[in-house]
Amino acid sequence: MAIIQSATGPFDTADMGFTLMHEHVLVMWPPMYQQYPELFDREALMKDAVARLKDALAAGVKTMVDLTPIDLGRNPAFIREAAEKSGMQIIVPTGFYYQRPFYFVGRPEADMTALMVRDITEGISTTGVRANVIKCATEPALDATNERILRASARAHRQTGVPICTHTHAGNRTGLDQQRVFAEEGVDLSRIVIGHSDDSDDIDYLDQIIQNGSYCGMDRIGLQRPRDDAQRAGMVAALVERGYADRITLSHDASCHIDFMPAEVVERMRPTWNFGHISNVVIPMLRERGVSDEAIHQMTVGNPRHIFELNQPY
Repeated sequence: MAIIQSATGPFDTADMGFTLMHEHVLVMWPPMYQQYPELFDREALMKDAVARLKDALAAGVKTMVDLTPIDLGRNPAFIREAAEKSGMQIIVPTGFYYQRPFYFVGRPEADMTALMVRDITEGISTTGVRANVIKCATEPALDATNERILRASARAHRQTGVPICTHTHAGNRTGLDQQRVFAEEGVDLSRIVIGHSDDSDDIDYLDQIIQNGSYCGMDRIGLQRPRDDAQRAGMVAALVERGYADRITLSHDASCHIDFMPAEVVERMRPTWNFGHISNVVIPMLRERGVSDEAIHQMTVGNPRHIFELNQPY
């Protein structure tokens, strides 16, 4: 057991329960909302977010890890209010996406690290909300800018002990690139979740991620491209059959609100891309493929709890 931070304050990992390790409350491009505030109907978005989070609670989810990076519109005050009104325990992130963080172009990596450390140890700006996970991303392939972000993230992780959860381009096997950079920074790879691993149809790639020590984040479940539910469930079952239930986390990479595409496109995706899809649809599919309830509990309760209990700096 360990005390960790959520949007609404500290709580015990023993109370995490069924945890989704890679989700989002809001994903939005900040410059658009700074220049065109009429695009952001806070009241309507809050009402919708609370309803979606309550639906997740009804499906058995107790804790959600929000992995929205700073430069994709992370909004700790909004997350805290949504958590308070819905009852969902939400862990808030710090960190950056894969594109160039212009504020840090002329600043050293140490400044990027210091910002993340402050988010974790003191709180995000004046909100009083403390981050408890680091998000970073590699897309479509590792480049010099991205490597700076990964190294800054690794150093913030080592100074604080909070886990790193990543975004990868599975088709380019970028999870292995991330592991290499993290290892060069002295990171214990068992404290890393390599995200979007279920986008891959290459079990040997996923096997290598696990053999290197990290968790495979099977965390785009419900998205039907590049792989549908049956293919994603089949890969989870195949990894469990290899004895890797203790190295898998499950999630959807879903959002209460995302502005990357028109609202009508998002709504067409909602029937499967929602916070209850694993509980309501995919867990029965896993059972049909021979995955035991013990393994399901390990992936949805045991592993997330263990990831956040390894919270000491080193």
